[in-house]
Amino acid sequence: MTDTPKKRILIIDDAPENIRIVTEILKDKYALTAATSGEKALKLAQSGTPPELILLDIMMPGIDGYEVCRRLKDDGNTKDIPVIFLTAKTAIEDEIRGFELGAVDYITKPISPPKVKARVRTHLNLEAARQKLEKQNLELIEAARLREDVDNIMQHDLKGPLNSIIALPNVLLQDQSLNLEQKESLKAIEQSGYRMLNMINLSLDLFKMEKGIYTFQPIPVNLIKVIIKIISDIKGIAKAKDVTLQILLDGHPPSEKNQFNVLAEELLCYSMFSNLIKNAVEASPEHEMVSVTFSRNNDGCISVHNTGVVPKSIRESFFDKYVTSGKRGGTGLGTYSARLMAENQKGTISLATSEADGTCISVHLPLAGEDVRASDEPGDRLVSRQMEELESRIAALPPLRVLIADDDEYSLKILTKYLDYPNLTVESAENGKAAAEKVSKGHIRMVFMDMEMPIMDGYQAMQEIRKWEQQSGLQTVHSRAPQQQIDERPIPIVVLSAHNEAKIRQHCLESGFSHYLVKPARKTELLETLLRFFEGENFVETEKNNEPSNKRNGTNQQYLVEIDADFKDIIPSFLNNKKEDIMTMQDALDRLSFEEIRKIGHKLKGTSSIYGFDYMSTLCFALEEAAKNQETDTIRKNINLLADYLANVIIKYVSKE
Repeated sequence: MTDTPKKRILIIDDAPENIRIVTEILKDKYALTAATSGEKALKLAQSGTPPELILLDIMMPGIDGYEVCRRLKDDGNTKDIPVIFLTAKTAIEDEIRGFELGAVDYITKPISPPKVKARVRTHLNLEAARQKLEKQNLELIEAARLREDVDNIMQHDLKGPLNSIIALPNVLLQDQSLNLEQKESLKAIEQSGYRMLNMINLSLDLFKMEKGIYTFQPIPVNLIKVIIKIISDIKGIAKAKDVTLQILLDGHPPSEKNQFNVLAEELLCYSMFSNLIKNAVEASPEHEMVSVTFSRNNDGCISVHNTGVVPKSIRESFFDKYVTSGKRGGTGLGTYSARLMAENQKGTISLATSEADGTCISVHLPLAGEDVRASDEPGDRLVSRQMEELESRIAALPPLRVLIADDDEYSLKILTKYLDYPNLTVESAENGKAAAEKVSKGHIRMVFMDMEMPIMDGYQAMQEIRKWEQQSGLQTVHSRAPQQQIDERPIPIVVLSAHNEAKIRQHCLESGFSHYLVKPARKTELLETLLRFFEGENFVETEKNNEPSNKRNGTNQQYLVEIDADFKDIIPSFLNNKKEDIMTMQDALDRLSFEEIRKIGHKLKGTSSIYGFDYMSTLCFALEEAAKNQETDTIRKNINLLADYLANVIIKYVSKE
């Protein structure tokens, strides 16, 4: 059995001592090559065995690190090699310049060995994943006869890990202690995840377009905003050729407030125009201009012009599949996919090219009505405002116990974090069988259910829950029923699925699910779904006089307790510890260890009273007394009451100055 070849890393630094230090850190796991000048580094990178990652110093004589990086990214053979700057330059503008040139990371000296190892490992893994995904996408486009099997792989096996890649950065960004570098790195990971997700979705969508089964879902899209984003993304390519990029609306450069709204799909527009503008830059002679012109007539016309000329041999078949000419590495799928996307958005695409006028590709799309506009509010501000509104409405909901069923532990953690609000208690299940069992205990008010899980899948679990509801005398419904008490209402069960096909969605809703969300579900989608079913409800009162006022039949009720805000950082761990104490007491009861129960009850009685959990203190006092008298049934009853209380308590933090 042969060992797996070591990944090749090129270290570039004009100081031999710096190369020695980095070599000592990485030599055990990687095959290392070093260069002390930019010129030598470029030759090594362009050799027959190029490196798989480059660690690059900036300040070097001759060709500095920035120029080395630019040349690497301009070369089709080396542009995909991840470059990490390893430098003493700590200014934020230096770091930004590095990222703009195409670097994947930026590490400042003096270096931390663990940080260098972690960053190198992460970016090698990301590059391996990118290469694997790119290869799979090309194979998927060609292998139509295997599409049904591949669809499952793409939708579940690849999208599953992307859920965490996309969602975890958003969760981590909530940490106020992060510095700017950490925030930018997290945003870069999130954006890369979305790019991968869009690649997956687009490859499937193109297949559906070819087969005439794509479902077009138009919304107002401001194409000026889309084109500005595309130009920002490809400016490095244009700069390398000294090509100027220009946008014109009715003959004049547009302002940020201008709108050019068409009825389309934003992802398709981004992919289509990104392809067309990038191709225009690549086809343009150096030092020339590529222009994107917007005009209105009966529809919206967007024209992409460059001064290059399309060869006569491919003009008639320019938008056909596999047609290409003279483009290194070209597949002939770019303009073909652009035609598919234009036509599936109820539009047209055409080519005009000549020696005198250059090349112009025109896309015509339906205009949105004047009263239908895409939002022109800056994205971050709009998202922040929408989230504030959602969170204020969530805060007004009654206390709810929500179950998340998913076999992916990271998905569980992320979704649990998304629903981290004082009035929401979140439980989790790793398979459908565990989910159905938890629901049957009567605590759960809502379920978010993954479809593909071991032991019992989401569809089977939903059937088990609906069967339990029927046996409990609850008639299954799929929408809110205001006339019912909230704890007597059939449970909303929401699908969490990587599949976005209309027939699958329809089948789920007709079979007994209440709502359908496509993975990766955004936080806003989860909150909006909760509001859809529970907004306007109110059934919790405050604990007073040592007993919850909303206690009914003694079990499975929600208890709201007002706690001094000064204890906010302490209470969650305090309650978790109490749950462990309950397990210890249950074990002690099985062993008839009454003294152990008495000691725990005595301890809990005092601490729970200090924090304001008066009813818990009363139960613990009863436990202490029952243990003294060795009253087994009374002990068991009070342990169960205490477990129920801790499972359903809701904390409201108040200022008690």
